[in-house]
Amino acid sequence: MNMTELRVGDQLIRFDRDATISMYWKVAEGDANSCACSGCRNFAQLRSKAYPAGFRDLLATLGIDSSKESEAVYHGPKGDQHFYDVRFWFVGQLIETGERSVKIGDEFQYWIGTAVPPGSTELGQNLAAVECTAVIPWMLRANDDRELSAQMAKAEEIMHRYRNTLRALANTDR
Repeated sequence: MNMTELRVGDQLIRFDRDATISMYWKVAEGDANSCACSGCRNFAQLRSKAYPAGFRDLLATLGIDSSKESEAVYHGPKGDQHFYDVRFWFVGQLIETGERSVKIGDEFQYWIGTAVPPGSTELGQNLAAVECTAVIPWMLRANDDRELSAQMAKAEEIMHRYRNTLRALANTDR
């Protein structure tokens, strides 16, 4: 383990960059890519533009792949932009909590969080989180949701039509 200390705003963290890189190699895609809601699909389209350069540099320093957020939460419109909370896990811990977030511009801020998932260890180390708020434009076309709704309706129709077959298939492994 190669732990390094780093001051992030008024917070102090200890992290293992190599262990974090290893952890991200195992992650197939970011959270927004695995969700079908329009908010997440919008974020996935604009992810590369959501983070200021200074924040991307911090993620790279920690060994975090900026395309693989652990969690993206869409909160809805904020004026003509759209508001998100985003979280990235890293192998490490928060040493000094601090009292304020780091701001970049008027709309972007980040901090180190301690809210970690259950069983949050990687290679025997604790996990901590880099959390941020991002405000981005809406890029999905209006008919993107209609197309997804049509696909979902077709899938439900097929499932209803073949429900007995699907039940029989589901029970063959039991």
